[in-house]
Amino acid sequence: MQRAGPSCWSASNSTPPRRGGRTPSGGIAKGASDLVGGNQQTREIVERMGGQQGLAEAFLATMTGLLGMVASLHAAGAVLRLRGEETGERAEPVLAGAVGRLRWAGSHLLIAYGGTAVILASGGLGLGLAYGLSADDIGGQLGPVLAAALSQVPAVWTLTGLAVLVFGLFPKATPAVWALVGGCLAIGWLGPSLKFPPWAMNLSPYSHLPKLPGADATAAPFLWLPALSAFFALLGLVGVRRRDIG
Repeated sequence: MQRAGPSCWSASNSTPPRRGGRTPSGGIAKGASDLVGGNQQTREIVERMGGQQGLAEAFLATMTGLLGMVASLHAAGAVLRLRGEETGERAEPVLAGAVGRLRWAGSHLLIAYGGTAVILASGGLGLGLAYGLSADDIGGQLGPVLAAALSQVPAVWTLTGLAVLVFGLFPKATPAVWALVGGCLAIGWLGPSLKFPPWAMNLSPYSHLPKLPGADATAAPFLWLPALSAFFALLGLVGVRRRDIG
């Protein structure tokens, strides 16, 4: 059942163009200045959430950020399914056979990590096509919007690694993973409007990513966030290998 997850998430995040080349997300992005131009407070919130590089780009950055948060829900659920199998006594029969603990855990992590990329790629493709069609410039808009969606991968993987760490070392605390994900969602959506201080915003891995498309990007967060994710996941897998299952 779980292997169908990424495709279901992806289908819900890809918005096919309507007849005539106009789509909700693309039309909204193109007309973002018209939608919020008369409301200075809304404009400021969108620009704080999506960056200061232009209202349309800020709106697209906000939308790709939302895709990243949706992907984190999938990733957390895929990892925590391990705990569900453990407490439901479905893991022990599997592990009693030829399947080792790391192979068992790895099959779920493949869905968690790989599914993230599928969700973001398909969502970015749908959003990029929509915006490209509405702007009459698919060739010029599809690539940047798709890249912006995929730029969320390091942040989602960081939360995925944290979920693996909690499951492996502190299995009884796995419900706290939802609190971690929810906290990052709250920081991303409420932080800009409530003007959270920088230290609070930096608690979320999403805050360390550039606001794409439109903003300047450096390689640093795309290197250290995946490295941190790998470190967290490695610690969690060590815990899975050593602790009692059940």
